[in-house]
Amino acid sequence: MKQAYQLRTKHKSKLLFAMMNALAGENASISFEGRLSNTRLVKIAGGRFEETEVLRRRTLQPRLDFLVLPLTPVSLSNIEKAIDPKVAFNRDAGIVHVQIEKHGQIAFAAYDQFRQDSVVAYPAVPIALLNELVAKRVLYSFEAG
Repeated sequence: MKQAYQLRTKHKSKLLFAMMNALAGENASISFEGRLSNTRLVKIAGGRFEETEVLRRRTLQPRLDFLVLPLTPVSLSNIEKAIDPKVAFNRDAGIVHVQIEKHGQIAFAAYDQFRQDSVVAYPAVPIALLNELVAKRVLYSFEAG
């Protein structure tokens, strides 16, 4: 099994944006699951509403909106602008699960609206970035899990 790190999140949107910036590339995708009609994510070009081999739905009942977007340096700005932190992580109104894959492998996952025991970074995320995010108080801490 690959080394994974459990992340204790202090700032959801800052953590998400840091992961997006670190992982963006030609071979990266991001999925969002939740009540996405309350966000502008569905208006971003290149999105698809089907699961991929790596990015899968996490909630089967009730069935939530599911969207996969390419995560490239070009799309990064549009995705960040479409995520309004006041709506995006509101209990019932926005994003419930986020996953990022790079080179066909899961790289980052935040489930259940970034619940403390449900945010994970995988080997594609550099340890130096995690240490930096703790120093900047975006994360409380992280530990091998």
